[in-house]
Amino acid sequence: MPPHEWIAQYGALLVFLNVLGASLGLPVPVMPTLIAVGACHAVRPAGSWMAAMPLCLMLGAAVLAGVLADLIWYVGGVRYGPRTLNTVCNLTLSRDACVTKTEKFFGRWGVRLLIVARFVPGLSLVAVPLCGAMGVRLRSFIWHDCVGVALWASVGLVLGASFAAQIHQLLGALSAVGGQALIGLGVLAATYLAYRCARRVRRSRTQGKPPIGTR
Repeated sequence: MPPHEWIAQYGALLVFLNVLGASLGLPVPVMPTLIAVGACHAVRPAGSWMAAMPLCLMLGAAVLAGVLADLIWYVGGVRYGPRTLNTVCNLTLSRDACVTKTEKFFGRWGVRLLIVARFVPGLSLVAVPLCGAMGVRLRSFIWHDCVGVALWASVGLVLGASFAAQIHQLLGALSAVGGQALIGLGVLAATYLAYRCARRVRRSRTQGKPPIGTR
């Protein structure tokens, strides 16, 4: 099955799992998925209200997954406070800078930080448990988090729909290449993750601290 047909058939599940994993802290690329899904569902004539239905479904899957995962970190922040924040910051390259930067942003914007946090790499993952630790009300947290996830996911889906023709050509080229393209992408992803881990270890040693995960 060509990539664009596979994405069109399983788009909602793909978006849900991708956003859920990323929101829980897994290093998965979400924005490229949203762009690809948006392109694969932008197949109806412009101006047709039917064109918006699949994109709305994808948006709903993204919001549901994002808020469900964020609720886990929020509850952790409520119950365990700074311990949860430190756990999340262990997933970033610089633990101390992570805590300091997030507390600075939260002190300035409060819970409204959730609306734009997903546009800043790593900020959303830390801002969510901080909301719990700082005693933000659950209703306010869910409302702002929903708005933030919806705004962020909409950008990816709209970008995909806007450049659908070009993205379809790219997916068609990948389909023609076949398994070699998938292997190449897998190698690039593994190389990137290895680079991030090596950079984290090097920075920990520079700061005179043992690498995260060895304490």
